[in-house]
Amino acid sequence: MTVWFTPIARQVMVEHCKEVYPREGCGILVGTNSPSGWLIARSIPVPNKKATERPDRFEIDPRDYLRVEREAERDGWRVVGFFHSHPDVPPHPSATDAAFAWANYLTVIVAVYGGTKVRVRAHLFQGAEQGFVEVPVLVALQPVLAREVPELPPVDRVVELVGEVEPFVSLAARSAVKEVSAGTLVAIRFDYEPTLHTLPRLLEGEGHAVLRLCWNEEGAWEMVVRVRSDR
Repeated sequence: MTVWFTPIARQVMVEHCKEVYPREGCGILVGTNSPSGWLIARSIPVPNKKATERPDRFEIDPRDYLRVEREAERDGWRVVGFFHSHPDVPPHPSATDAAFAWANYLTVIVAVYGGTKVRVRAHLFQGAEQGFVEVPVLVALQPVLAREVPELPPVDRVVELVGEVEPFVSLAARSAVKEVSAGTLVAIRFDYEPTLHTLPRLLEGEGHAVLRLCWNEEGAWEMVVRVRSDR
């Protein structure tokens, strides 16, 4: 299972948590889910009822929850979880988080360091006995169609280029694509930001299909390419 954020949903959540630092921010996650994971279409910041009492606690007003739930259902979505921040603390669920978590709903924690740097982690609460399980977080950089949870296609080859820079990234990616048979699915992983703007155009210009482009919370991009079938 995977948690997919639209870029705007992640941005709204993160910016809210940075804005209220050093106090905890909180909000409600709206989207959809399927056996393969969750799609977070909207992150709705709401006031923290505990903000004036202590900086390391949060509470969502039931009236805010009901308002967001009504708005989500009106637009064809549903509430799938909640987010809150951990100022200068790692994004791992605490005992307090477990006490107030809802079973089978997502708990997304945004660790905010110094009011600027963030780490985002998602957890699914499975009940008091099983506790939390961490779920990978990805940001979809392509439009999400039909309100469906994106699925990562199984790939035949992975090309790891994290830590490399251009022009080596593009040269290595194109070389790897040439080495495999027609129709092969190749995942290319890299963390050099300029590649994001050049490599898709290069590969599509050579007749290959870019099926998926996403970003993960470790700071790397992944591009899934289907090698052209008329070689």
